[in-house]
Amino acid sequence: MMKNLILLTALVFIFSKFSSAQILCILCYNQNDSISSNVNNLLQNGSFESGCINGSFCPNSQYYTCDIPGWTCTGGGTSTYVQDFDPAGAWYGSFLSEIVFGNKAIYLGNFYCNACSPNAGDISCVHDTDCTVMSLPSGYPSNTPDYGGTNGVSMFQTVSGLTVGNTYILEFWVGGEYDYGDSEGLFAVDVGFGDTLLRCKSTNIGDIGITYIIEFNATSSSQTIKFTNWGHICSFCTEVVLDNVRLYTLAELNPSVTVCTSVSSAPNFGVSDAKLCEKFCVNYFDSSTNNPTAWLWEFPGGNPSSSTDQNPANICYDTPGTYDVTLTTTNANGSSTTTFSNYITVYPTPPFPTISQVGYTLTSSIADAYQWQFNSNDIPGATNQSYTITQTGYYTVVVSDSNGCVNSTTEYVLISGIGDVTSNANISIHPNPSTGNFIIELFNQKIADDVSIDVVNTLGQKVFSSSEKISSASFKKEINLADVASGVYYIEIKTENDLANSYPYMMRQKVLITQ
Repeated sequence: MMKNLILLTALVFIFSKFSSAQILCILCYNQNDSISSNVNNLLQNGSFESGCINGSFCPNSQYYTCDIPGWTCTGGGTSTYVQDFDPAGAWYGSFLSEIVFGNKAIYLGNFYCNACSPNAGDISCVHDTDCTVMSLPSGYPSNTPDYGGTNGVSMFQTVSGLTVGNTYILEFWVGGEYDYGDSEGLFAVDVGFGDTLLRCKSTNIGDIGITYIIEFNATSSSQTIKFTNWGHICSFCTEVVLDNVRLYTLAELNPSVTVCTSVSSAPNFGVSDAKLCEKFCVNYFDSSTNNPTAWLWEFPGGNPSSSTDQNPANICYDTPGTYDVTLTTTNANGSSTTTFSNYITVYPTPPFPTISQVGYTLTSSIADAYQWQFNSNDIPGATNQSYTITQTGYYTVVVSDSNGCVNSTTEYVLISGIGDVTSNANISIHPNPSTGNFIIELFNQKIADDVSIDVVNTLGQKVFSSSEKISSASFKKEINLADVASGVYYIEIKTENDLANSYPYMMRQKVLITQ
């Protein structure tokens, strides 16, 4: 007799996250009846009818009393209270859940866990996608050590004699502890390719649970079927009850169930910069194929740490290191996940540079590259470790390291003795204004014989420089600046020591050039 199947939804997988993944699809049905009839179950004791009677079967638990033939319990801790139960109730004597197949089922009781963060009851990261739940943040779900930590508690069985390349069907029913509210619980199933997160519903007397079908291709003659629970993910979320676990061939699948042939979206993406400095941000770009309609990004180490935007922007990284990026995309045929391991490299910021001053020369501490600024503007060509200043103001050195990360220090520098000597009778510039050709004359100057003459523009950029020796109190120098742009320039005459004083001395004169 053909069964009436109530298909909730279907999920088709291409899991690039797991290199050997051969899950074809996951189907979920809102019903208590089985999907396929008269199958040859390749698993032992899939209905859990043999073995324990209202006993706890996890060896790591203080409540351990018995085993379930064909199955092995791993993980958990001293406080884990998994149990095999019958309609009379749990081993502690109260009703636990509806049993729809035979007289017994198993309950993977493990108290409360954290699903998304250290905050109890935080389920903000739990996103359903058709039959499954999207990946959670790294390290979650998590429980305390006495309940198995991040491993949770698992029941598994290894089946042999499979034909590599053939498609097999894993079918099972799940309900949930009825007295923890109506919100769905969370558990995982692994058919040999890594955990897939699924949902379970509370099942009081007469309630309907969920029957799952997982179609997969065998990649080995033996595969391990494993179910894992970490605990209640919130105070009103149920915890999984498992029954009627069957593994059979594709030929035995109910013919009303369509064999999975559809293709889910194939996630792929890029980033504006995969290598960046700490405290900087990047943008991600979706390049998935097969028309995805939903996206879930995970950015461990990033802020924010997740996004459902197609193209997330301004994902910032505050701590140096290497980080994975995961993208799960969904279309009408299901979801797929891609993880790029160590995709993002975040470099540390170099130390703050120090600036030392000797005379008119500023020198930065050692770095890979330098850029000097005057009053926050880059000084063109000032890219050496040292820079000779031309005027009083704020000087900044921006240093960078081999990774291109930068830091800076700014200091205010006051040059002693600088004066605008426009009315000084001891210096003459003529003609002024000029077309770029002019003569500098000095009279009665008590200066040393080594003198530098610089012409700078209003940005502090040198357009002319000359070193001169003066052998008498009078001096004349002709300068040709016919190629410079029109504007105001400064003639700066500097010596390290004035003969009459012990400090460096500079004379400055304005000149106007009109071309």
